[in-house]
Amino acid sequence: MANIDKYLFGQGKFFSRPWNTPGAKWRWWGDVSAFTLQGAQEKVEHRESFSGNNALARSFNRSKGLTGNVTVHQFDKESIAQDLHGTITEIVGGSVVAEPLGSVAAGDILALDYMGVSALEIKDSTGTPATIGASHYVLDARFGSIEFLSLPTSPAPVMPLTAGYTYATQSQVAFLNATPPFIELRYEGINLAENGAPIIVELYKCESAMLQELALIQNANTVTGINKAVGVLLDTSKPAAGPLGQFGRFRELSA
Repeated sequence: MANIDKYLFGQGKFFSRPWNTPGAKWRWWGDVSAFTLQGAQEKVEHRESFSGNNALARSFNRSKGLTGNVTVHQFDKESIAQDLHGTITEIVGGSVVAEPLGSVAAGDILALDYMGVSALEIKDSTGTPATIGASHYVLDARFGSIEFLSLPTSPAPVMPLTAGYTYATQSQVAFLNATPPFIELRYEGINLAENGAPIIVELYKCESAMLQELALIQNANTVTGINKAVGVLLDTSKPAAGPLGQFGRFRELSA
């Protein structure tokens, strides 16, 4: 039978879900521009000491495994929580009555506790608090930051100042406060070198390492890619001699 040339030029989607969790739903990773899978093996070698040639007498594999490297361009709270081993908290919009601002001078820049700010009122600490006019400061409502341009002189405000405002619903991700679960990975790809033939790669049990780098400011004509490593672990929930293996598998449609 003649040999049939086959090549790979892959594009596709990556999904993950918690490992060994019945009923868990898959989460799409968004735009993944690169994923490479590397094989690793540890060898034991022995050179003899009787011939004078120090020849290699024994060589055998002691261990084998897989690792992966991925570049993800999806930048959302779920991705950040996974990549920085954090937890997500949803903050429902509400209001603050008197958030302390401390003693303030012209030129000071302060950050409120929340973003998405509206209806801001800044008051001093007199018995009947006086409101600081909006002409004395600049509010960036998106970020909840205030820059004081000046302060009233007659009468001068009594420090400290306080802020009352409303804020919008928002999400936050706390860094490094969670133990990341093992995950199962699934790649649904199309091989453009072979007329878009579908392929599937499954990695049964993976440890998602922390991101290696996150560029928050860009100067090049590219969007940020989050680079991180993935360790492929032995999945003992599958039989060692079974057809699925214990690390992963590759699937394609028969010709």
